[in-house]
Amino acid sequence: MKIGVITSAYPEFEDDPHGIFVHRLMKEISKQGHEVHILAPYTGEKTKYILDGVHVERFHYFYPRRFQKLCGRSGMIDNVKEGVLVKLQVLTFLLFNIIHSLRKLKDMDIVHVQWPIPNGLGSLFLKKIYGIPYINTIHGEEVYLSKRYHTLFALNWFVNNSTKTVTNSSATRDSCLEASLEKQKLEIIPFGVDTNFFKPLEVQKNQNIFQILTVGYLIERKGFEYLIKAVKEVLKEHKNVQLTIVGSGPLEKKLNNLIKELELADNAKIINNISDDELLSLYNLSDLFVLPSIVDSQGNTEGLGVVLLEAMACKLPVIGSDTGGIPDIILNGETGLLVPEKNISGLSNAILNLIENEVLMETLAINGYNRVKEKFSWEKIAESYLKVYKKVLNIKNR
Repeated sequence: MKIGVITSAYPEFEDDPHGIFVHRLMKEISKQGHEVHILAPYTGEKTKYILDGVHVERFHYFYPRRFQKLCGRSGMIDNVKEGVLVKLQVLTFLLFNIIHSLRKLKDMDIVHVQWPIPNGLGSLFLKKIYGIPYINTIHGEEVYLSKRYHTLFALNWFVNNSTKTVTNSSATRDSCLEASLEKQKLEIIPFGVDTNFFKPLEVQKNQNIFQILTVGYLIERKGFEYLIKAVKEVLKEHKNVQLTIVGSGPLEKKLNNLIKELELADNAKIINNISDDELLSLYNLSDLFVLPSIVDSQGNTEGLGVVLLEAMACKLPVIGSDTGGIPDIILNGETGLLVPEKNISGLSNAILNLIENEVLMETLAINGYNRVKEKFSWEKIAESYLKVYKKVLNIKNR
């Protein structure tokens, strides 16, 4: 099977986090004997390469090329705020998406669109001109953005013309239904985790420190400020707690200032630009993982929470907010703890509960590890997508 993938985020090298979950899915599908071709916008480095058996080609979407700013690593949502020239590039991006899709993917058996807003136009033209069927994966942001910018008609258009549209969680599916997308087109397949890489290691933890870890892009919806404030409360009961936040993003300065204001310089830190191997080590050296995501001021929230899967695959007990797609991963009291979003006392009490209950920590860690191996390995997720591809092609060939 020849599979074309249209995406706005894709890694350029092995440890590149930009769209890494898309690559891990397509790498697994490629390993199963299928030919995968990625079409993605230029982000500043290579334009044509093979990564883990997956063929990648990047297209330019504005000229002169040196002025291309829309598709940098911060993501379109942040980049488009940089001025009129970048806003203009949204239109040229859509045009070149169509042109390059028709040129590069016309020989595919099926096309898979990641983020139909803004990537779906090329697949629509491929279907209309060459009869190539396509599926979408909706990650959640598309629905939020479509509501915000009054483009739900376009999202409906892309979904209605697809053979199948996949959502990454029940929360994302529900937001699609609220936006009046066709229920019969929708199916849930979550993101996965590389359980061959993210796994328990034999490491020597610091017995004098209770290490809390969190990982993510430093933006409002990740809710890191609430975790920092919760750690301040926890320290009133236990002085040996250390928080490490792994990530970078627009709120880095604000979060560092909050750490200083709360006098947590000795107990909380932000680190970034680490490799996958270093992240694996951090998971295994930590005692607890927390993802304190929220519904942000624009109404956006966590689509699923892949970092929770990575932590659980390393047999780390987890706490997450009861919002977005996180409850699809955490079964409260069984594979982790759920707390209300933005609830500092609830979060600090959940952390204290685990610090003081090693048996519960161990139970959650084991149950979480088993659930990830059973439901969320990339092998399982790839099998689910391949079933969708084959079903789509069977429909086409009838």
